[in-house]
Amino acid sequence: MSQTTTAVQVVESALREFGPSVAILTSFQREGVVILDMVMKAAPNTPVLTIDTGRLPQATFRMIDAIEQRYSIRVEHIRPDPAEVASMVATQGIDLFRDSYAQRVLCCQVRKVRPLAKRLSTVAAFFAGLRRSQSESRADIEVIDRSSSPVKICPLADWSHNDVLSYIAANQLPEHPLYAAGYTSIGCDPCTRAVTAGEDERAGRWWWETDEAKECGLHFTPEGKVERTVDVLLREILERTAV
Repeated sequence: MSQTTTAVQVVESALREFGPSVAILTSFQREGVVILDMVMKAAPNTPVLTIDTGRLPQATFRMIDAIEQRYSIRVEHIRPDPAEVASMVATQGIDLFRDSYAQRVLCCQVRKVRPLAKRLSTVAAFFAGLRRSQSESRADIEVIDRSSSPVKICPLADWSHNDVLSYIAANQLPEHPLYAAGYTSIGCDPCTRAVTAGEDERAGRWWWETDEAKECGLHFTPEGKVERTVDVLLREILERTAV
């Protein structure tokens, strides 16, 4: 059985199980577009969600336009709470993510994790484009993670990079413009760069960090002292917001 057949079966099974209470979460990188294509072919009314942090590259918006035109859909933009962002910037600075790992995770919490958690509280499951071979931190992801709430479905968990490229070519899918500029993982504009020969797929994310996991907290939570530090900083921001 081919990788594509297996992934399509996962998608179709999830659609049968969760029906209208499942959504697609994507930043319109290659994996997300592959999943979107599979889901749209089976259930074209499935909501397509993306996190609009307020600091995305313009190329991402061009990609969203291309997707909306191809599939005749409207992508839902999940945005952070403006008051929380303003409080964070006032206390930590606009580019706080460069000051420490904890502050970078804090920025991701405010701009990504918190607004997404609020939106996902309304669905039973969501599709995500994680692959085990993307990084060490993703090596053990499950195809269907029922310990997650909502249930997280990763149809491409077993896929290789070449599997993704083959599907894109076979189905003539649009690609994010930044891939042509040497990017291999795409997030916020100030936190993403192109990679050089020999670097892994996620090396261009938060490249000034060395030993830390290249994750934003959407799928993997920082542990120990860093998590406690982030909690303290976040509480201060929320207290200021509530005033």
